Amino acid sequence: MLLTVKALQGRECSLQVSPDERISSLKRLVFEKLNVPVSQQRLLFKGKALAACASSPDEHRLSDYSIGPESKLNLVIKPPEKASPEEPGRRAGPPQNPVIWHTLAQVLGRHFSVADAEKVLEQLQKDYERSLRLLSLDDIERLATRLLHPEVAEAVEMGFLD
Repeated sequence: MLLTVKALQGRECSLQVSPDERISSLKRLVFEKLNVPVSQQRLLFKGKALAACASSPDEHRLSDYSIGPESKLNLVIKPPEKASPEEPGRRAGPPQNPVIWHTLAQVLGRHFSVADAEKVLEQLQKDYERSLRLLSLDDIERLATRLLHPEVAEAVEMGFLD
């Protein structure tokens, strides 16, 4: 069957594949045609990411997503992962809980266009990262107290302890 893969930046390619083709193989074909590294590819079909299972999404087949002949897939190109200069071991990109971000992407995809959903998700991730960087040790201590000793936190909030 013939599929069209279109990047949000405008490039596209046509691929001859079988319904039993694995997502990992499809991503390799996209790499060969559009020169986008597999690690930077996010494929969408009808606004939904081709990843139903967090453990090994690339092992699913096209038929698992009801992708048929003449279907059109959107390709979102993720930025390459780089370490930031101030924190050499730190990964750039979304925060480290992909299940939450994937679920949020699905919800946004139901209410916005693919491009708008991507923009909103990207901004939410940036805001989340920024808020984590701004946490002080006092903030972290208060959070830990609320989680580990809710009775003490409640007494402090009511003004009984300082």
